[in-house]
Amino acid sequence: MTAARAEPGQTLIKAEYGTLVWSEPLQGGGRAIMKMYRRRPFYDPVRRWFLPYRAEREFKVLSHLVRHGVACSEPLSWSHGHHDPHGRFELLVTREVAGATALDKLLKEPGAVTDLSPLLRLTRRMHDSGVSHGGLAPRNILVSFPVAGAPTFHIIDMSYSHIFPRGIAGTRMATFDLLDLVYRIGSHFPAQRCSAWLADYGLDASAVQKLMRGLERYRPRGHWAHLRRGETDLRAAMARLRAPRSPRDGDSRSAGPPAASGT
Repeated sequence: MTAARAEPGQTLIKAEYGTLVWSEPLQGGGRAIMKMYRRRPFYDPVRRWFLPYRAEREFKVLSHLVRHGVACSEPLSWSHGHHDPHGRFELLVTREVAGATALDKLLKEPGAVTDLSPLLRLTRRMHDSGVSHGGLAPRNILVSFPVAGAPTFHIIDMSYSHIFPRGIAGTRMATFDLLDLVYRIGSHFPAQRCSAWLADYGLDASAVQKLMRGLERYRPRGHWAHLRRGETDLRAAMARLRAPRSPRDGDSRSAGPPAASGT
């Protein structure tokens, strides 16, 4: 797959200088989402002596969420290597959530989604599992609509996520995620609804009021976002140093060309 050419069955989703995303059929049915981080710098292999591959980190976080019953994009594999015309690349493969739509698109359609309490409960399960998202915005949440029943929410795009050795509900990392989410949904719903959904997450009345007050001075972008992300990175690194060693998560890594279908 390139920005200009797709193999039969492939569908281009996003093409940017450093990122290419497309879907293609899976042999056993359904479709895969292929997310490639490409044109990585020449010094990238040296950086990997100290930091994991981005695709590897996403794969491990998604695998962790699946094991803990948190609805997300199912991870299938990850790989890295060098492949013209993409240069050095990392590739994450996940199973497509069939029929799902990004929440940010649905919020632009009045009445498409009216109850976000299941999403806040899902966020609590993610935090109870020890995962901080780092970018919990509506564009990183998919919504599927079963024939019968309430909409189902799925968390995706774990590029800035971390796994902590224990649950993080009540910590600053969890608060960062909640501020990210409520700040963006707050323009579509009244404050009273958002407060009720935070109660569904599990916050008591005083904690809800404190977070809603925090929204008044919250800034989702710029240097404040970098500071919050840096703090989370540091806390995650310290938590890993203190935590006892455990067996590595399952690793479906393979080096070589980014996809068997001929990319």
